[in-house]
Amino acid sequence: MTEVVLATLALYLLQLMLPNLIAVARGEIEAASLFGGRDETIEKSIIVRRADRAAVNIQESMIVFLPLAGLAIASGTSVAETATIWLGLRVAYLITYLMGISFIRTFIWFGSVYCLGAMAVALV
Repeated sequence: MTEVVLATLALYLLQLMLPNLIAVARGEIEAASLFGGRDETIEKSIIVRRADRAAVNIQESMIVFLPLAGLAIASGTSVAETATIWLGLRVAYLITYLMGISFIRTFIWFGSVYCLGAMAVALV
């Protein structure tokens, strides 16, 4: 289970950096601007805005996932499989969000929420 938590944190960090990485890779901003005050508003492309929104979404999900994972580890409850499925769904969610695949992305999101619920029920 610890491995799933660490992989989840790695995905989280990637998603936090991804909007800026995409913007730099596409030439929308210069890498040097990432080290400044970022006082100027920069027009973002649609894929960068999608990456921003996906990052906000995983932040919201982490608020639920990490306490459930911590409780499972502390209590010895076996939810590693469900947590791994949740992580896979979050990767799929990111990919479909970046690609702009709306309906499938929504079903993937529901699946990830279901996994969180299953983790919570396993703890009871």
